This record gives sequence, C-alpha cells and structure tokens, in this order.
Amino acid sequence: MSRTPKFRTCDDLINNCEIRDNCFVWPHNEYSQTSPVISPYSPMTKAMLTNSVVRILFTAIRYIPVHGRMVKWCKTSHCVNPYHFSEHRSVLAKRTKAGIVSDLLPEQEKLRQLFPTDEDIASVKPRDPEIMEILLKQASINPFDAKNLPADLRAVKIVPDPPIKQYYKPVLMMRGVTDRLIEKKNTPVASEEDVDALFDGSIFKAIEARKQRLALSKIVDDWDK
Repeated sequence: MSRTPKFRTCDDLINNCEIRDNCFVWPHNEYSQTSPVISPYSPMTKAMLTNSVVRILFTAIRYIPVHGRMVKWCKTSHCVNPYHFSEHRSVLAKRTKAGIVSDLLPEQEKLRQLFPTDEDIASVKPRDPEIMEILLKQASINPFDAKNLPADLRAVKIVPDPPIKQYYKPVLMMRGVTDRLIEKKNTPVASEEDVDALFDGSIFKAIEARKQRLALSKIVDDWDK
C-alpha cells in the first residue's frame, strides 16, 4: 500500500507554513540552517525537477527563473513567500530591457527541456480560494522585484566597496630581501650636492687605491731585481 504524498500542490506547501507579517515561514527549529526542502522522492519534486520549496512556489506561482539561486529580500528566517524573492538584479534588468516580465528569456528557450513542462507546472498551481486571495495581496505589494517590502521587513543588502587600485604588483619575495627593499624605499631622495660629494669621494678613493696598487707593484718589482 503506497503512502499518500504529503505535498501535491502549492496549496499544501503554503498550508504547511505559518503566515506571519506577510511571510510564509516554513517549519524549522532554532538550530536549522538548511533551506526549506521537501523529500527528493516526492512526486512534486519529480514534476518540478527540484525539491526546493522556494523554487517550486516561485516557478508555479510566478514564472520560471533563469538561475537556480534566488535572491531573498526579507529578513525572516525560512520564509518561502515567492514575492519576497527575485532573480538577480542583472537578470531583472535584462528582462526590463527586453520587455519580458515572466516569459522565458532567449537563453532559457534553448534549454527548455531542462525546465518543468507547462503541464507539470499547471498541475501544482494553487487552487484554494483563500490561498489565492493571500497570493493576490502579496502580488499587489511586490509585483516584480520585491522593492516594496516594508522597511522593518526588508533585508539590508551590503554593496561591497570597489577594489582599491594597487600600483605595485605582488612579487615573490626571498627571505631577508623584504626588509632591505622597504629600507631602500623609505630612504629619502638625495640632493644634487649629496650626489656630487658622493661622486667626488668615490673618485678620490679610486685614485688612492690605484696609487697604492702601483706602489705595491713597484715594491714587488724591486724585490724581484
């Protein structure tokens, strides 16, 4: 005797949630860190080609997203409200530019066989009037990109700082060389007088050294005689 599947439509998924502050909170404990999923052997998983609750609801209620990962815009843990998620901003900009809100993008059309069929999507769509009323309300608040979420519910997305331009490329350093390079880099630039004095001193030392070598050579020659 086979067991009746627990989740067959989106109605079952939403009824399994606690609706709180416009969020559909999937059951979890305080230590749960995993994303909401259903059994990988569920008929719903096989029909929608995923066991992610968020992706199933988003695909069935809204449209087929381009990428597997969705952007979550509310800060409620384990919320699966499809109107609190969106695609990446770059994909939304592409949709806006092409005038394609919910249909497949050209790159999706080439891979249509990798997405759920229209018949499978229609079979899991919500039908409960109460659920439909809740979803219509959510759609009126956030019709496209979840920008209209209340401020106290909206997650803050931190934009990373632009990378600092480096004028020195990283190089392989040998032990003991780094300190000498830093010391050389921090050495103040010598003035022209210092350079002239150093140059004159070097010539004087070279002349003295040559005189000493000549004198030593003369002594050796005299000794050989």
